[in-house]
Amino acid sequence: MDATVGPKEAANPKLVGSGLIDAIPQVGECRLKCPECFYNGGRFYRSLNMPLLPTAEEARGKIVRVNSGHDSNLQRGLVLAKTCIYEHRFYNTSIPRFDFEDCPVVFTCNGRRLILVKDPPKNLMFVRFRLATDNLEEADRAVQHYWLEHGIPVVMTFMRYYAKAAVPDPDKYEFRQSVINSYWMIKVAVMLEMMSRWAKANPPIRGVRMCGTPYSSFCGDCRNCEFLYWDCLRRMKT
Repeated sequence: MDATVGPKEAANPKLVGSGLIDAIPQVGECRLKCPECFYNGGRFYRSLNMPLLPTAEEARGKIVRVNSGHDSNLQRGLVLAKTCIYEHRFYNTSIPRFDFEDCPVVFTCNGRRLILVKDPPKNLMFVRFRLATDNLEEADRAVQHYWLEHGIPVVMTFMRYYAKAAVPDPDKYEFRQSVINSYWMIKVAVMLEMMSRWAKANPPIRGVRMCGTPYSSFCGDCRNCEFLYWDCLRRMKT
């Protein structure tokens, strides 16, 4: 095995049953340090002391999710050089730079503060919004800008908190396990109520999705990234 390739037993359990595979070219923690980061601080599913780079053969028939942890705009030369072998790939970033060799990009628009990109490019696959009970109005602004004005889907990722002190509305959260780690997570009934905000709009706002389902965090039960990857490629050709 190449020394830069993570061990096979380190496959992300969240991706079981999906058409995705992870690649993270960088070593060590992400210096952006977004609040409640799931990647830094020993919280990821694997050690950060070596890159995670599947071979081209291991990635064959799958979509490579580049930097589900860390950020594709940090050491971007390294990121591009190490991932160009993959036929189907998309890049994740919270920095508004999207020129990744004509590949789709997922942009976390409120990693540290809300960023509304003036003219989002066609290769913007979707915008990821970190949603909690205390930023619904900010989420509305993101939906208005990206989906209603520019036709870019918005995927709501519900915040999970390691410390109870960080939870915005403790009565609306509970401590439970998600895949392998446990966090303070929003209650299912509250999650459903929040997502209905856009479904019940008049007219309904169809371009808003959630990461996972109300009952599962597994990518195989979600499929948003897979569908929106192919849809982005279609949009890029028009």
